Amino acid sequence: MPQPSRLHGPQRSLLLLLHVLISVCLLLCVAPLQAAPADLPRPPELERDVQFWVRVYTQVTTRQGLLHDEYNLAVVYGTVYLDPEASSTARRELIDGQRDHWRAVLRRMAQGAPDDEEATRVRAMFGNEAAPERFVQAAEGVRFQLGQADRFREGIQRSGMWGPHIADVLASKGLPPEISALPHVESSFDPAAYSKVGAAGLWQFMRSTGRRFLRIDDAVDERMDPFRATEAAAQLLDFNYRLLGSWPLALTAYNHGAAGMRRARDAMQTDDIVRIVRGYKSTTFGFASRNFYVSFLAASEIDRNPQRYFGNLDRHLEARFAEVEVPAFVPVAALERVVKIDRSTLKQLNPALLPSVWRGQRVVPKGYRLRLPAQGTTWTPQLLAAKLAPTEKLAAQPKNGKVKLAAADTQPQPTPTVAPEPAVPAGPVPRAPVVTDGGDPIDYSVAADNSVRVAAAETLARHADWLGIAVARLAEINSLKPAAALPLGAKLKVDFARVQRAQYEQRRRDYHRQVQSAYFAKYRIAGTEVYIARPGDSLWSLTQRFTQIPVWLLQQYNPDVNLSALRQGLRIVVPRVEVLPAG
Repeated sequence: MPQPSRLHGPQRSLLLLLHVLISVCLLLCVAPLQAAPADLPRPPELERDVQFWVRVYTQVTTRQGLLHDEYNLAVVYGTVYLDPEASSTARRELIDGQRDHWRAVLRRMAQGAPDDEEATRVRAMFGNEAAPERFVQAAEGVRFQLGQADRFREGIQRSGMWGPHIADVLASKGLPPEISALPHVESSFDPAAYSKVGAAGLWQFMRSTGRRFLRIDDAVDERMDPFRATEAAAQLLDFNYRLLGSWPLALTAYNHGAAGMRRARDAMQTDDIVRIVRGYKSTTFGFASRNFYVSFLAASEIDRNPQRYFGNLDRHLEARFAEVEVPAFVPVAALERVVKIDRSTLKQLNPALLPSVWRGQRVVPKGYRLRLPAQGTTWTPQLLAAKLAPTEKLAAQPKNGKVKLAAADTQPQPTPTVAPEPAVPAGPVPRAPVVTDGGDPIDYSVAADNSVRVAAAETLARHADWLGIAVARLAEINSLKPAAALPLGAKLKVDFARVQRAQYEQRRRDYHRQVQSAYFAKYRIAGTEVYIARPGDSLWSLTQRFTQIPVWLLQQYNPDVNLSALRQGLRIVVPRVEVLPAG
């Protein structure tokens, strides 16, 4: 190559530019292929945990499992091989027997017995942690983890059906694209997944949390719709990030709840995910919560490089369909007849419709967006209404054996029998427990000094009732008048002379769950907006401006804002809500 000093101006500039481009390319080539994005860090301190989950997701199938230490995931004692033909009792006995074996090994090591081959291997895995007291702890923490490699492989294939939609939704909200791997952890991308605790769908929403963003009633459960549930999951994750300001914490809150992660952050006085998962102690912050972020990092790595772990693997084609808004309450049999689509196809395209609809005990609700094959007639609500018989267009869901006609329809109607909705059907159980606080970030627990912070919709009388004491006594403790209003966020001293702390906390939480449940039976959150406080604004004026937003919901979206003392220029996040369709 010619030397730059021997070239003239334009040639020299061109060659220098070439040098720069080559240098940049070399830097890119030597950069780590799996470098984590800045907002989703992969701390070296957690790498052993990430690799454990990579192993679980790619090397160990559901016919196997690992016996390992609960806290140091680099310590894997052995693999348990499960006979698929054996009963669940036999499998459990096999697991328990091998667990007892390793407990015995650890106890002998704690007592200083000479090392045999097994003990030597275990000691090497513990490394610097190897000590008698650690072996005592480890003997009580021998844990079994079922493998997931076959499910994960199937999940990668299924993910192609909804991947483009997930990517679009995340991008529209400015969320990290890597979050698209989260359903691998939750459901193996199985939209029909149900858990034994009641979580459902691709994103494993509990009913209480799902109702904030989705329609869930006796005819429709949008948790089972991968498209609607994705939009809801993006809202919840965005909400978590707004509250916690860190994606490791926001993702962990998807499992542990926003309130739980706020408590963890405050207790540890840090948002460092390493310090929290290694040091935070709580009866509710168990193995699943501690490992949620690292299991997500493992799933994200595998999802980006499936060939590395599973060889050539084709994802399913993207799901495509057309939608039409149903113009009235319509029996599914009538829709089947009019659109000329067989029921099995309609069920596959409309997983949010519950069994009661397919059995004819409920009808497809007015306003429901019915999915149809992408190819075929272009349906509109008007065309659909014109094709339906007047007797097939109902004014409401059938209740108590009575059917109401739409105002324009006057012909007599059949009276379908309404049966109770069946119990949740059985299905695959996700690996991770799910949010149990219903998405509520407010901390209703009692502080160490026997005080609480007043939440919205609370009165002195309610607190006295939860405590089992007279209002006058509670007012006296707090130097208040019995009829005094409680300012939002004020500190209130409580008295446990009549009830235990846990009982009081439970009563308080139950009250707020009931209030929120009643609200989300009528409304759902459709998004957020930011309101900038103006001169003269107060909490009262906000409630007049946003009439459908109760104070408790405003507090949930602004838990660190003193809404009782607004000042000009303060940014307030306001949820946008919409009325749920009737019936």
